[in-house]
Amino acid sequence: MLTFHVLSALAAELDEAFRGRRCVDAFSQARDELTLAFVDPEDDVRTLRIGAGGFRFVFESASLGRARKNVATLFEPAFGRDVAQVEVAERDRMLFVRFTDGSYFQIVLFGPRPNVLLVDAAGTIEEPFLHTGDLVGQSPPAPRPAPVVETFEQFESRWPANRKTVSSALSRVMPLFDAQTAREAAFRAEVPADEPPGSVEESQRQRLFEASQALSQALADPSPVMYWRGALAEGFGLVPMQHLEAREELRAEPFDSVGKALGVYARRRLAQVRFQAMYQPMEAALARAAGRLERRAEGMLDALAQESRAGRYERWGHLLMAAPDAGQPARSDTITLPDIFEAGPDITIPLDERLTLVENAQRYYAKAKTTRDARAHAEERLDAVGAQAEEAARLLEQLRSITRKPDLEAFAKAHKSDLARIAGGGAVGEEQLPFRRYEVEGYTVLVGRNAKENDALTLKHAQKHDLWFHARDVPGSHVVLRRPGPTSQPSRHALETVASIAAHYSGA
Repeated sequence: MLTFHVLSALAAELDEAFRGRRCVDAFSQARDELTLAFVDPEDDVRTLRIGAGGFRFVFESASLGRARKNVATLFEPAFGRDVAQVEVAERDRMLFVRFTDGSYFQIVLFGPRPNVLLVDAAGTIEEPFLHTGDLVGQSPPAPRPAPVVETFEQFESRWPANRKTVSSALSRVMPLFDAQTAREAAFRAEVPADEPPGSVEESQRQRLFEASQALSQALADPSPVMYWRGALAEGFGLVPMQHLEAREELRAEPFDSVGKALGVYARRRLAQVRFQAMYQPMEAALARAAGRLERRAEGMLDALAQESRAGRYERWGHLLMAAPDAGQPARSDTITLPDIFEAGPDITIPLDERLTLVENAQRYYAKAKTTRDARAHAEERLDAVGAQAEEAARLLEQLRSITRKPDLEAFAKAHKSDLARIAGGGAVGEEQLPFRRYEVEGYTVLVGRNAKENDALTLKHAQKHDLWFHARDVPGSHVVLRRPGPTSQPSRHALETVASIAAHYSGA
């Protein structure tokens, strides 16, 4: 965005607004962001906000906006110096705020090491904004004017046929063009921007040259436009960008100054960055939870669709009770008996040789009851998991409709407990530790992997209605079965399964 043409237009506006003002403050209250404050004889304060991080920006503001806490004061030697001129380097992306004593701020927002440097009248660095090595006392980076391309012969001599696309080739030929400006030139020349440059004919290159020259002239007389996709800032043009205006989903908003347009664009992009930093972890955690709950409900439904074993166990019990010598000990680990309930082949029943046939029958009656109880509990859990899956899907749909950070903050506050319950602490910005995780009959089971995780699991993450397991008298993992509420009652089979997990991860 901060091309030479944009910085040149901005410098002209800043020179008019800042010339004769005095530097009175410089501070940073956000990572890689700097504010320079200047006052005129009437005590009217204007600021220059600069971003030298992943998103790079510079714009003028009428607001000082200095916080009371967590603010670092910088560039104190510049305080009291009067601005003589604001200018851009010749055909290079460096902005200079020059003072009457010969010192200046040098603003470099391109390349791998963006920075803002205070340079003294002798031409050495007094203080850098970002401390990339020992820069104090060194010479600042010198501007490197881009080559001039004024004729078709010069254009042809720089044309790289081995680039991937026409737009990337244009950025190479016209070094003052960024990717968007190059795409605009290709659009105006009616040459596909994504075409391989090696396949472009001479007549097409002639049109590209002419379109580039015309666009360069237009950029010298800016009429800035912002392009919006809904509430999102999609692009910025120093002049109307025909290739963006051809997209029906974008809305164009003209501005009467470059500084105002850059300020709106930068503020909106910063808001989008902060919005995404909060939105993306929440959306990802909730999407995972919704998918997991849906799969769990489907698996439980499939399991319940299978024929219950309770009826088979009960039938075996009846057959054993009706067998001859039912009170005698079993003589082998199986017995084959005729089916007295319906015509069919004989039935072979597994036995415990240590028990009588009656005791084996009683064992099967008990297994039938346990199986029926577990199935009834699974049906209850299916209803609960299904309700959770629907709730997660509803929250996810509501979240994905939010586009503003205040609305996102309100959503997170209103649903904090629901998000933590359904999607875990990561959905609400809580610390996440990599516990082992299991699913037992629809319940989440967390297992500490070391002493630190054991303490965190027991003292921080476990709720008062969760169930805690640990192998007795031996060192081992803390294990927590998460219950969605105090009335939720896991089956005996679930409790035994979790107890076996605690035993497995113990010294025993």
